[in-house]
Amino acid sequence: MNKYIKVGLLFCTLILAVSVIRFFQNPRGYFPVGPGMQDFSKNLTGGYVLYKNSAHEIFAAPADGWDSEASTIPSKIIKINIYNEFIVAERQGLKRRNPVDSLDTYEIPDECVKDFWILNTDKKYVLGNLNRTDYKRKLDSLHIPAIELVDVYKY
Repeated sequence: MNKYIKVGLLFCTLILAVSVIRFFQNPRGYFPVGPGMQDFSKNLTGGYVLYKNSAHEIFAAPADGWDSEASTIPSKIIKINIYNEFIVAERQGLKRRNPVDSLDTYEIPDECVKDFWILNTDKKYVLGNLNRTDYKRKLDSLHIPAIELVDVYKY
């Protein structure tokens, strides 16, 4: 056999062997590569979870599922924290990447739109689209102290 074919077969065999070994070493049974490597979910309070499903789809919703009636904080949450039964978040608005193309529904961050949301997990209601002044006013009325909102990747 040709020397180059032998080297190629050896290389392919090594890659296959390493892949099989890594497959059996991983307790979840999947390879840690490909899409979704940076996706996560983190428990919040009151049975709510912070979900990150893509670069711009970061939202808070009930862990046991949700529908259009459920209180959620929509994408894209950039900062979040909890206080007792409250989930407090800063959200960056999203806009259509190409508003004139009706088939292109992909959304990208809108740097001009930032708002605040407060979700009460006990009473299942959400206050959203608050500007900074209204947000501080609502924190005072709900007796929530000034808490620092933490970047979702550090939370």
